[in-house]
Amino acid sequence: MRHLDRATLDHQLDQLAAHLPELIADTEPERLMSTFNGIADEILEHAAPEDCPHVDARINCMLHEAGLVPGEDDEPCDAR
Repeated sequence: MRHLDRATLDHQLDQLAAHLPELIADTEPERLMSTFNGIADEILEHAAPEDCPHVDARINCMLHEAGLVPGEDDEPCDAR
């Protein structure tokens, strides 16, 4: 499988982050994480091994900022 470069991964992650409020509003609560994870996993699958921690961090920040997973409020979430 061909890996995407960091800029392309960040672009896809930016699109996912922008789409997240709509996804939350339009998806049944019991299906939300499954739907989100399906999209996020596809991005992660195209990341080179050295980019996986960056992609994971961005995904976790999205979930935390949307209130979908717990996290420390004073924990920085600037994974870029």
